[in-house]
Amino acid sequence: TALFSSAVAKTGKKLVIERRWTDATVNAYAHQETPGADTIVMFGGLARHPETTEDAMALVACHEIGHHLGGAPRKFDTEQGKFLWAANEGQADYWGTMKCLRRYFEKDDNASIVKSLNVPADVKTNCELVYKNEGEVASCKREALAGLALGRLLNSFAKDAKPVNFLTPDDKVVTQTFDDHPVAQCRLDTYFQASLCDHDFSEKVSSTD
Repeated sequence: TALFSSAVAKTGKKLVIERRWTDATVNAYAHQETPGADTIVMFGGLARHPETTEDAMALVACHEIGHHLGGAPRKFDTEQGKFLWAANEGQADYWGTMKCLRRYFEKDDNASIVKSLNVPADVKTNCELVYKNEGEVASCKREALAGLALGRLLNSFAKDAKPVNFLTPDDKVVTQTFDDHPVAQCRLDTYFQASLCDHDFSEKVSSTD
């Protein structure tokens, strides 16, 4: 809560994290049902899933906070004919990686951490093309790998899904914004592109555009 409590406070609310560690549910979600609170709920089943790494768990938390702070595009309620409070799933993924996870990693010795990780060549090449500072390059790699772990976790629930891979991006072209959860490969693509976005995490996002 320390990283984003002040940002939520500026909206007149309090950031609340409900830690349901004894619950075996493999999930997490965000809600605004409690007056005066922007809440995210994290389940112990998700933390204990074999595909969940510490960085992937952090990315899930960032995704859920992203529903509150991620800006546009926001989810659209067709019955009410209006936009809702929550950033849609793709935007929460993008904001969660580019703004939240990057900030969460900021003070770590990322250069040392990534030395112990198996960084795919494509991730290494792309991160080094975008960033020149060693720490930024390392953070980019770590962000991408957190997305890979989460992509594998999401894929574990899909039947007959192809393994997610940085070299096989989803090539589907859509005609309108999709508000629900994309397939795991599409989500990995979003995490990766967010890790390659060189805008500073302090730069504000728009709530309308």
